[in-house]
Amino acid sequence: MHNSIEAIDADERITALQAMIDPNGLELAFQPKFRSSGALAGAEVLVRWPNAVAPWQQPEQFVRLAEQQRMSAALDLHVLSQAITQLKSLPEKTRAHVAPVSVNVSAVSVLEEGFIGSVKQVLASNQFPRLILELTETAPLKCILRASKVFSSLARYGVSLSIDDFLHGHNDLEVLAGLPAREVKIDRKDVSSLHQRSTFQRVSAIITIAKQRNLLVTAEGVENHGQWSLLRSMGCDFCQGFWLAPPMKIQELGSFVENYVAPERVEAMHELRRLASY
Repeated sequence: MHNSIEAIDADERITALQAMIDPNGLELAFQPKFRSSGALAGAEVLVRWPNAVAPWQQPEQFVRLAEQQRMSAALDLHVLSQAITQLKSLPEKTRAHVAPVSVNVSAVSVLEEGFIGSVKQVLASNQFPRLILELTETAPLKCILRASKVFSSLARYGVSLSIDDFLHGHNDLEVLAGLPAREVKIDRKDVSSLHQRSTFQRVSAIITIAKQRNLLVTAEGVENHGQWSLLRSMGCDFCQGFWLAPPMKIQELGSFVENYVAPERVEAMHELRRLASY
């Protein structure tokens, strides 16, 4: 078993990546997203490679590898297509409750020749218009102007842009200023250390920057009631995380949506659990 990606030669990397993009190579999960009121407000598509050797199972590993091998466009298109296919298996009413659906996209993919045409083909052949593409922070956006034209063109298909993990990696203020973004996302690392003064100030600054530009703000990785309450008080529009709802397979997502009661009671539900544990 290989202990690191660096230990694998180039041929093995390419073969492994091709296998990963096979229809059965990846496993998708959908993590619900919530408004500050607790109302269900969409879902993010998360991807894992369950049959891979460590550490390839996690996207932070294989996404970077795909970027290095110029295979990220194929990977991103595959995930987008599979996500839409799975969502089509849900009843129409249920699908409406999990829209918009967010799918990650690499900066490398965005600038790949033919990528925008392929995305349009996927969207044109499927009736699922409410989509958010989350620009990941793992690779530099080498031509912001060209990327801006890509996202502006996709907007005509009902696709909006989110800047994932804002102020981490390559997703800096220059990227935000140059792209037609509708949302910024606060990284789970920032949320986990929100109790620290420096991180609190950082998150507060992110929210201020977003509001000044009339952008929505979503916080990832909400793991407890304190983070949930504080983020809402700071003006965060949406939250997602295990405390609210874990990532789930498409069938579980359907059941979750159908059984979801009184969205504004999410906080009350967790308070009841806390009291019951005494």
